[in-house]
This record gives sequence, structure tokens and C-alpha cells, in this order.
Amino acid sequence: MSHPKRKRVCLFGTSADPPTGEGGHLGIAQHLASMDFDEVHILPVYSHMFGNKRGKQAPFQARVEMCRLLFKDIPKVVVSEAERICFEKAAEGLEEQQKISLRIGTAELLDMLTTDAPDVDFTLALGTDTFIDLASGKWRRTEDVFKLVGYRMVVFRRIPEDSNDGKKLTETDHLLQESIAKWQLINSTQSSIRVIQIPTLSNVSSSAVRKSTNETILKEMLSSHVLEYIRHNRMYSLSETKME
Repeated sequence: MSHPKRKRVCLFGTSADPPTGEGGHLGIAQHLASMDFDEVHILPVYSHMFGNKRGKQAPFQARVEMCRLLFKDIPKVVVSEAERICFEKAAEGLEEQQKISLRIGTAELLDMLTTDAPDVDFTLALGTDTFIDLASGKWRRTEDVFKLVGYRMVVFRRIPEDSNDGKKLTETDHLLQESIAKWQLINSTQSSIRVIQIPTLSNVSSSAVRKSTNETILKEMLSSHVLEYIRHNRMYSLSETKME
């Protein structure tokens, strides 16, 4: 008797503050959606693990809405509020002061997702530097994170734009290969960590968007829907500058 095919879901967590265009978040989501996943879930960060970043992000619902505007035309892509749900479950019954110090990381999120959907095979999508940090143990419960996704990960790297970038990426690639080898030895029965290059990926960053008031630059870094949302709600540097 054959077993039913398990659903394959790729998880891409991001601050999305704001989500960028084809050179960033949009290009990553499009590429992930073209792979062998049934769905790609975009998970905006609800409460940042690093205390110095808490409260400095745009409101969660605003970031969720920008993600929905950005990814609405990509088949298989779902914007998920799983991080908010996970945080609120963990915060039940806590005093306000306890909620402020509450830390919900990737492992806790995966605990919830794998419990709620035991018939789904989850894969974690990460940038190269983030994956290296995870593999080196800089995250809480590193081993649990790998186990909860069955060691399935997609690591995306950008193509170097100039020779200096190339040298830096070569050094990073050595660390990347060491990190992959370290964790695949633990689960040697399958090569589950895939490294992909995304042709559209560039140096576009959310932090650059937040600082800029140059309409030409913003149009290059953002989709028209997200830029219009930022304009309308007077967010980031546009809060003090009127754009025609």
C-alpha cells in the first residue's frame, strides 16, 4: 500500500521592513516558488530575537500587508502570520513585563508548525551568512532547528557584482561548504542542504530603503505597490518628506 505524498512547504522568514523588489525579497520568493515545493510561506518577523531591534521595526501588520502586496501574483506563495500566532500562544497567562522579555526563536516556531501540520515536510530558506551563523551554533537550539526540518534547507547566495565581492564570496563559500559538511555528517543518508544562486539577487537592502528619500532609487529597490503603500502611510524616511 503506497503512502500519500507528503506536502512540501518552504519557509522564508524575514523582517520585511520593508520587503524589497526583484533584487531582494521578490526575486528570492519567485525563485523558491519555481522549485519543487507545493507552497512557499513568507514569515514576517513578529518580535525580533535581538533586543536592540525590538520596537524599532515598522508595525507587524504593516509589514504583513506590504508582503501581501508584493507577493500577491506569485503562485504557491503564502504570507503567514505564524510568528505572531506562536508568540501569542507563548505569551498566554504572562504578565506584561514577562511578555516584553519573551524570546520566540525559529526552533519554537518550528515546534508549533510541525505539531500543527505533522504531514508536512518543511524546508528552511536562508541567506548564506544566516545559514553559517545557524550552523556555527549562534542560534538558540541549533540542532533542534536542523532536526525539526529534517535537515532540509535551501541556502541562497548572490552572484558577485565585482572582483572584490568575488574574493569575499570565495571566503564565504569555504565557510558555507564547511558548515554543510558538518551538518550533513549528522544526517549522512541524504544531501538535504541545497545551495542555489538567484540571478536577480543584488545589493538591495531594506535598510537602504528606510534611509532613502530618492524616488528614482526607491523605484529601483521596491515594487510599485509597496512604494505606494509606504508613500500613503508616510513610513520610514518618507514620513518627513512629501513625494510628488
